Amino acid sequence: MQNVICALRGAVLFIGKLPYFAFHSTVTSAAVVGLDTEIKKRVKGNKEWMSSRCFVFDGTLNHETFLNGSVGILFADPESEIGEILKKEAGPTGLSPNPIWTPELIATCYEIQTANPEKYSEILNRSFPFNRLEPAQKIEDNEHIIYVLRKLIKNPKESLKIEELALEIGMPASWLQHEFKNALGFPLSTFHKWFQIKNAVIAIKEGRSFTDAALNAGFYDQTEFTNEFRDIFGIPPSVVFQKGESIRWYIQHEEIEKILNAQ
Repeated sequence: MQNVICALRGAVLFIGKLPYFAFHSTVTSAAVVGLDTEIKKRVKGNKEWMSSRCFVFDGTLNHETFLNGSVGILFADPESEIGEILKKEAGPTGLSPNPIWTPELIATCYEIQTANPEKYSEILNRSFPFNRLEPAQKIEDNEHIIYVLRKLIKNPKESLKIEELALEIGMPASWLQHEFKNALGFPLSTFHKWFQIKNAVIAIKEGRSFTDAALNAGFYDQTEFTNEFRDIFGIPPSVVFQKGESIRWYIQHEEIEKILNAQ
């Protein structure tokens, strides 16, 4: 099974085969599904492991998970629309096994595995949880968002200063953050962080070392990149991007860049 990464609307879906290992608490809400077998999970402090084909949990839960074989893992920023959906699905305890949409998520993972990358967006948008989202705004109609996106993409190494960006477009910082989330479905700070990670990932897949990729993407060093990646996904990048492993991906930012280039 070839590994696939899809990034869309403040969420990242990883589909592929992982070595036997544990991943711990993340800052993201997430759903994890075993494509070959059940998954084991336990909340910190509990001795007993739970087994299920799928678990959904929010980013506040202190937990650990054991995976083995082919899996689908959907991560979402807690402040994104998808993050809010997954948090609700996780329930009051922050953890729910075998939600009713488990078969749909499994089917989506298998469909993406056999599809061409240009079909990923279409498949995801008609599948849970993306099919529960409000329609995204047309960012090409918003000159302020276009300006901010272009500046962030052209200067990925610069630190994010929302107040300065808001001043440049003549709007309050609170308005900018609200408008950005309405337009793209996730916060401005998330876009900046994930755009940096995306640039580092692309550099790694092009053969750059982890250190060079991290510095080129705007991280202080490899350690900062690894920590940011682990905080979001619960696993280090070295596990996902194993030597010799090919990865196919779809990243919403690529569509955004096409829009910006057409302006």
